[in-house]
Amino acid sequence: MSVSYVSLTTEEAIANYKANYDMYFKKELVKVDQYRKNVKHLKGSLADQIVERAIWYMNHGYTVYGHGYNTYHSDAVVDCSGFTKLVYGDFGFELTGVSRNYESIGTKIDGVYSKHVDSEDSKDSHWYLEGVENLRIGDILTWWKKEKGIRFIVHVAIYMGEINGNPSVIGTTSGTPTALGIISSFRRWYGSHFYNAQRILPEGSWTPGTVIAGHEDRGPVIPERYVLPPQNPIVMP
Repeated sequence: MSVSYVSLTTEEAIANYKANYDMYFKKELVKVDQYRKNVKHLKGSLADQIVERAIWYMNHGYTVYGHGYNTYHSDAVVDCSGFTKLVYGDFGFELTGVSRNYESIGTKIDGVYSKHVDSEDSKDSHWYLEGVENLRIGDILTWWKKEKGIRFIVHVAIYMGEINGNPSVIGTTSGTPTALGIISSFRRWYGSHFYNAQRILPEGSWTPGTVIAGHEDRGPVIPERYVLPPQNPIVMP
């Protein structure tokens, strides 16, 4: 469980946490409250538990961005696919930690794609996500980049539903205290580079009280050590 790349030293991670927390409190945590209001009817379902676990890691995981195999377990270090694998792993799903392989897991959700809106004023040109009605919380969304003419998945995140009318995902991002945040805009890169949506969860995952064998909550992972030491007491879910 070695760390092959870590974005910040411990000193830098602590400084980054302190520098970004106020904005995080005003943005991400407000979105969390809105998410919970939106899904009251799904509270306690497996899908909601997975999104809530992602929120828990955002609040209490003290993550730092980096690459490696199971690096959250060793040092609380994650990249996008490692984070997604971590969250689902808490509920008995064995996902890949390699983002480009996410096209092959679960089932592709049809009718979800990005669409460009042209404008005479280039500043008003933008993208948006079409087919949001086909998505469910807990789905996995993916994004691409191109090298040598070949497109492949380079980023993944967990769908939270629409927050204030905007489709939203939770995953790794910059400018947050713990390398995790909530993205609610597909106008630019998240729209132009959207690849596809995959459904991992089985039927019954959106029904509160339904127990799906093999996918009970195993509890969150507590790392052996932290690049970013916990800055507040960790409250277990």
